[in-house]
Amino acid sequence: MTTSEFANQPSDARLRLRSSSQGLPRTLILLFLPARFLFAFIAQGVAAGVLAMLGSPAPWKAAAGWWMVSGTITDLLCLLALRWLLKREGRGLKDLFGLSGRAALRQLAWTPAYLLVLLPAAAIPALIERAFYGSSLSPMFTAVDLPLGWGLYAVLVWPAVWAFTEEIVYLGYLLPRLEMLWGRTWPAAAAVIFFWGVQHFAMPFIADPTYLTSRVLSALTAAAGMTLVFLLWRRRLVAMIGVHYLLDLATAVAFGLLPALKS
Repeated sequence: MTTSEFANQPSDARLRLRSSSQGLPRTLILLFLPARFLFAFIAQGVAAGVLAMLGSPAPWKAAAGWWMVSGTITDLLCLLALRWLLKREGRGLKDLFGLSGRAALRQLAWTPAYLLVLLPAAAIPALIERAFYGSSLSPMFTAVDLPLGWGLYAVLVWPAVWAFTEEIVYLGYLLPRLEMLWGRTWPAAAAVIFFWGVQHFAMPFIADPTYLTSRVLSALTAAAGMTLVFLLWRRRLVAMIGVHYLLDLATAVAFGLLPALKS
């Protein structure tokens, strides 16, 4: 493996140099860990505000059904914050990949193989939800009631932006920097898995203890699977984005678009 292909690893000399001399303070990196969790609450609040203006009698509850739309607000806030953090390092988003165009395509070609390996990790969250809800759907799915136009948005826009943002935030940015700060991979991985999983407490937030417990547990298992496969199989960030996109696309079709077509 080459340095250019794995520039997001802590062994990247340029990252070490900037972090030790003029890079980000440790505090800013650690504060970015829960940022996506906080941005998700803001996004649902924005959706609730719009629905309140449109006359919804219970706007916060109704906003929970728009998570495939308001999730893009979460992503945009994350990308803005990430761009600001990277600018302080003298870097841009593309530097998280460390790849040329052809190398990125070669990584993308690994998506089917990564998908096969990750299918068990993707199935475990479904089993957890079944343990809580039996044959019924989780409230995060039953709450979704999008008009056709927004159902199309959920398929065409949400999966791509969501998958890209989550993967570069947790695996592309936070993981290698925590490795550099702490000098060890597995504590960094544990932190990433914890915050990646717990953020789903607010994605969407529904004030029901059973739902929140099942939501976080299932998300933790999915985050653990993603992180472990990434670490153990040559850190192909582009392939991870591809897998994440396909899984989210399937969710968007099943629970965003198809119900809208039937209504």
